[in-house]
Amino acid sequence: MKFLHTADLHLGKNFHEYSLIEDQSYMLGTLLDILTDLSYNALVIAGDVFDRSIPSPEAVGLFGGFLGKLKTSRPDIHVLVIPGNHDSPVRLGYGRELFSGLNIHIAEEPERSFDPVIVKVGGESCACFLLPFLYPGSPGASDVAGKGAVSPLGEAARRLEAARKKAAAGGAGLSLLAAHLFCSGGKSSDSERTFLGQAEPVDADMFSGFDYVALGHLHRPQKAGKNAWYSGSPIAYSFDEADHKKYFLSVEIAAGGRRVEQIPITPRRPLRRLSGSFGSFLRDKDESLKEAENCFLEITLSGGVLTENALPILRQRFPYLLLVRQDEARAAITAEAPVRKTGSRNVLDDFREFLEEIHGEADGGTLELFGEILQSLEEEAQEQSL
Repeated sequence: MKFLHTADLHLGKNFHEYSLIEDQSYMLGTLLDILTDLSYNALVIAGDVFDRSIPSPEAVGLFGGFLGKLKTSRPDIHVLVIPGNHDSPVRLGYGRELFSGLNIHIAEEPERSFDPVIVKVGGESCACFLLPFLYPGSPGASDVAGKGAVSPLGEAARRLEAARKKAAAGGAGLSLLAAHLFCSGGKSSDSERTFLGQAEPVDADMFSGFDYVALGHLHRPQKAGKNAWYSGSPIAYSFDEADHKKYFLSVEIAAGGRRVEQIPITPRRPLRRLSGSFGSFLRDKDESLKEAENCFLEITLSGGVLTENALPILRQRFPYLLLVRQDEARAAITAEAPVRKTGSRNVLDDFREFLEEIHGEADGGTLELFGEILQSLEEEAQEQSL
C-alpha cells in the first residue's frame, strides 16, 4: 500500500493577524498535483485540519473544495482523516456517513477507532485505524478507557493492538495507525498549542505492532520510535520554523517492511528572520535583500537606540514584514530606567510596553493620544474629588 502522510494543516490560521488562506490554498494545490500519481492508494491527514474548533467559512470552503477536486481527479483514492486538538470532532465529522461511501473516512468518535477501515490493494488488505486526539476529559475518552481512568491513551493502545491482531487474523496483512499525540522526546515548535496537565507524553513503542504510525501534533518532521513518523506541518507557522524545511511523506508498506520518502514543499511565501541596523534595510542597492521583499519577515534591529515607527517605515520596502524586534534598545532603556517603587505604576509606560509586545514597537502618535486621554481623566478625577 502506498499513501501520502500529512498533518497539522491548520486551515484558516492567521499569522500575526495576516490571513494564510491563499498560502494554504497554494499548499493544497501542491498536494493535489502529487496525488495525480495513480500509484497512491490513500491520503492520511493526521489531525488539526482546521486551526479553530469553529473554523472560518473560508477554511471550511477551502477544505471542502480540496476534497471535491481530489475525488474528481482520483475517485478511487481513500482519504483517512482524524481530528486533532485544534479540531472539533463533531464539526469535522459532519456528513461522515455520506463521505464514507466516497472512501472519505473521518474519525469522529474515539470508540470507532477499533473498527478499522480496510483498504484493498490488489490481493493485499491494509487495516487502517484512526485514533482522534485524546486527553482526560475529552469527548469519548471515558468511553475508550473506562470511567475514572487516568490514561485513556494507554487503554486505547491496548485495545488497538487487540483489534490489529484480530484484523490480521481476518486476512489484513498490513496495518496502519493514524494518531494525533505527543511522543516522548519529540522536538516541538513555538506554533504548537500545548495542553499542559492534560496531554500526556506517549512512548511510540506502545504502537510498535503496526506497520506504520502516521502522527500529527508536532510541527517538525521527525521519526518517533521504530515505526512512527511525524510529517510535520506543511507550512511554517512560527518564526522559529523559518529555517525548517517542510515535507509531505510518501510511504509504502509491505510485508517485507516500509519505505518513507520526504517530498519537499515549496511555500508560496517563505518565512525569514533578518537582523541588522535600521539603515541597512533601507538601502535599495542591497541585492541580498531583494528576495526578502516577498517573504514573511521578522527583523531584529541592532543598536541600543530605539527607532520609532520602524515597522511602518520598513514595511514600505518589505510589505510582508510582520514583526520588528529591538531587543538591544529595550534592554538599554530598561537598564537606564529608574526602578519603580513597589506598588507604584506608570500607566503610560505600561501602555508603551503593551504596544511593543503586540506590534513590535510603540507608535508615537498613539502614545501621545493616550497620554492626552490619560491626563484628561486624571484632571476629571481631581475635580470630582474637590
